[in-house]
This record gives sequence, structure tokens and C-alpha cells, in this order.
Amino acid sequence: MNIVAVGVSHHTAPIEIREQLAVPMGLVPELLHRLRAEHIGREALLLSTCNRVELYAVPAEGRTPEELVGFLAANSGLKDRALRAHIFRYQAEDAVRHVFRVASSLDSMVVGEPQITGQLREAYRLATDERSAGPVLHRVIDRALSVAKRVRTETGIGREAVSVGRAGVELSRQVLGELSGRSALLIGAGAHGKLVAKAMLGYGLGELVVTNRTFDRASELAAQLGAAAAPMDDIARIMERVDVVIACTGAGRALISRAELAPVMRRRRLRSIVMIDLSVPRNIDPDVNQIDGVYRFDVDDLRQIADVGVEKRKVAAVEAERIVSEEAVRAWRQLQVDGLIGRVGGIARRAEAIRAAELGRAGLTGLDPKQQKAIEAMTKAIVKKILHPSLAQARALAEAGEVDRLEALLATLGDEGEGT
Repeated sequence: MNIVAVGVSHHTAPIEIREQLAVPMGLVPELLHRLRAEHIGREALLLSTCNRVELYAVPAEGRTPEELVGFLAANSGLKDRALRAHIFRYQAEDAVRHVFRVASSLDSMVVGEPQITGQLREAYRLATDERSAGPVLHRVIDRALSVAKRVRTETGIGREAVSVGRAGVELSRQVLGELSGRSALLIGAGAHGKLVAKAMLGYGLGELVVTNRTFDRASELAAQLGAAAAPMDDIARIMERVDVVIACTGAGRALISRAELAPVMRRRRLRSIVMIDLSVPRNIDPDVNQIDGVYRFDVDDLRQIADVGVEKRKVAAVEAERIVSEEAVRAWRQLQVDGLIGRVGGIARRAEAIRAAELGRAGLTGLDPKQQKAIEAMTKAIVKKILHPSLAQARALAEAGEVDRLEALLATLGDEGEGT
């Protein structure tokens, strides 16, 4: 029994290679079917995202990882040799460890991001629906998802903000608490502003209003975000009721001054407001921080939060790697034991077949039924007594996870396995 992981990721291949290998979700079932129909893999799962295209498979007997590489290349139109500098190949315990690292987001571009776990779960669902995930992949992926949960629970690897969007969320939550039911105003259509707004919506923001110098552009962006659009002239009125203001324009000057914000805050009765200025030059006068209830942050503040998050995730990743390695060793040993247990049963079946064949050759047809039944029972008892000590020892070794000793014992019993 063997498990293989082959493919490319953002670690090994540029986007030009990854996009040629990428498989749209709608075509995954066809590819998995073809992989089995061509007797390349007994089991297979394909994970295709913007950052990776990976095939996890149990090769058919006699098939090699290179044939799986060739299959990926043929499917993409790339020549095998064009992939060789970019492809990774893992087998056995290394393959299991890789799958666990992917599921736990240790192999991601942003370590600790949660999306990859959902993407792996969806790839597993497709493989299960197509019946290309068999007993080995079922055990590996089920365990990988459990390990990912353990990593997130025990290390907190995904808790720290590592992007401008998440940093904006964290700063807002420090002032306001949870964002559920809160409202925000986005001024401008800058990329960072959109990232922060999207992140806040993902954390339960109840309402988002978008303004822009051009109202049509505000309406277009609002439609993309599921928000409402408003003209720039309404900024002061909107600020009276929202909890967060995000400014990200190319105006090159302050759009909100201390003098303009002070009467707004009086009408708010000094209810706290978070103001996130992502523009350079800044759109919100730094002096607004002198008004009670105003918490203004700029892009440097967000970057500091993100940098702290990166460092904390690095510390968490060390512990996460330990967990993954420990779990991979345990899972691979269990997979080996499961395969060997099947061979234990095979020895008993083979002994019974030999016994029956020898009785047939002995020519006992002249015996009456009672005598035949007695000889049948006697020979079965002999076989059972001969095999029982070894088979009992084999099962004890399996329960203890003693893979090497179990393998050696089975070899002495004449079972050499089916090869990997």
C-alpha cells in the first residue's frame, strides 16, 4: 500500500505554470474518472486552487509517481519535462505529512488562513461523490481535517491579523467589540479600502455605505459589496450614525478635518467612532484624534498590527509543525498496520485453500460421509493450531503498531505482500 502526493504550488511554480495545470471544478469528476479508467490510480483526489494544483492518489499496482506527473501534464497540455523543475513528489509518510500541512494551512501563502481547509473539504466531497476516494484517502483526509482543527484550536495560528483587511477588523473590534450589527462608511474605491470593507463584512458588519467622487463608481462598487451608495456631499450626515469610517481615495488632501468632525461628534453625543485612513497623502486630519470618542488609525497602524500578527503566527507555526509531524507519523503507521492486518487474514485463507486442495488430491471419495467429515474437521484443527500462535502474535503486533516486526513475521509465514 502506498499514497502519493504530486503537483505544484506557489512554493514551486509561477502562476503561468499553475494556471495551465488548474482544473475547473466542473471538470474534476471527468479527470478523476479518467485517472481510474486508465488504471493509473486506484484512489485519487484533486485539489485545484489559485495557489496549488495537487493530486493525492493511491497508485494502481505497478504504477509510479512519475506516471501521475505525466497524467497532470497531459491534462494541461504541458510537456512532462516542462513540469519537472516545478513539480513536487511525496510518497508514504511524507505524502501524509504534506496533506496534513496543506489542511492545517502551514503550506499556504498566508500561514494560518482558513480557506484552504474548506477547499480541501470540497475536493474530498467531489472525490467521494465520484467514488475515487477509497479507504486510504478516506482515512487520510478525515484525519487531515481533524489535525487542522487541532492545530487551529491548540496553537491559535489563525487568530492574528496578517493582512490590511484583517488588521482593520482587529483595530475596529478593539474599540467597538464585535462588528455584528455595526455600520460603516467607505469613502473612495482604493484597493486597501475595499479589502478592509470586505473583511468587515466577513466579520458580521451589518451595513456598509459607499461614497466616491463619481457616484456611478460608488454605485458600481456598492453593487459588488452588497452595500448602499451615497453622494460625497452626504459624508457628514452619514458619519452621524455609522460606527466606522474607512477612507481610501486619491484626493491627495484631507477630506475630513477636526473642525468638520467636531460638530458631527456632538450630534453623536460623543458615541465612539473608528476612522481608518488608508490614503497617502492622508484623507483624515490626524488632529481628529484630539476629539473625545474618535479613534483614528492610518495605514502604518494597520501594518504594525499585521506585522505583529505575522510574528505571532510564526511562533504558532512551530508548534503546529510539531503537531502535524506527530500526527503524520501516527497516521502512516496506522495505514501500514491496516494493510498488514488484511494480509494476516490472507494467510489464513491461503492455508485453508491449501488444506482443501490437498484433501482433494488425497482421493478420499471411498470414505463414508462420517469419515470424510471427521477428516475435514481434523485437518482444519491442525491448520488452526499451526497458525494460531503466529496469527495471534501478528494481531498483537498490529495493536501495538509494531509495523517492522509485523512485516518480518508475515514474511516468515510466506506472505510477501502485494508490493507498493
